[in-house]
Amino acid sequence: MTVLVRIADPTANAVERSKTVADSGIDAAAKRVDGTPTDGAIGSLATIAAIRYAVFVVEQGVDVAIEWDDYETVAEHVLLVDEGRPIGTARVRPTDDQALKCERIAVRASARGAGWGERLMDSCEMIAREHRINECVLHAQQRVAEFYRRQGYVIVSEPFEEAGIPHVKMRLQLDGE
Repeated sequence: MTVLVRIADPTANAVERSKTVADSGIDAAAKRVDGTPTDGAIGSLATIAAIRYAVFVVEQGVDVAIEWDDYETVAEHVLLVDEGRPIGTARVRPTDDQALKCERIAVRASARGAGWGERLMDSCEMIAREHRINECVLHAQQRVAEFYRRQGYVIVSEPFEEAGIPHVKMRLQLDGE
């Protein structure tokens, strides 16, 4: 069974506690804080932190000091779990220009290529609709921009650098669907 866990506006303490176990491994992180990947609280946040750490810090070399930011406690975090196994995560938050920004989208390496990224994006777009937001935006790493294009996103910027990685801004209009 696939479960989508959503955590809106987590406390600063929960985020900090989650970050402390992020490097313990995806399947161990929730247990380190006495939770589970699907508890909707600290165990889920710890699992999210571990997936992001594995993908962004370990695989892509992003500085751990910039992986976590001030938006952690104001964003809604999404965790996809299949048969008890954490698969991927995303973070969304409304922007000042009436869009929903999709961020920190990550699927664990062993689960890639099986459609989980599409399911994460569907969940982000579902959240936008729930909030009556008609547009999703994201900063896509250039090397995966084609993935987002297949989801209907269009590039709306010149390339730029974020965290030492080339990115482009992409947008998806949701109205009229």
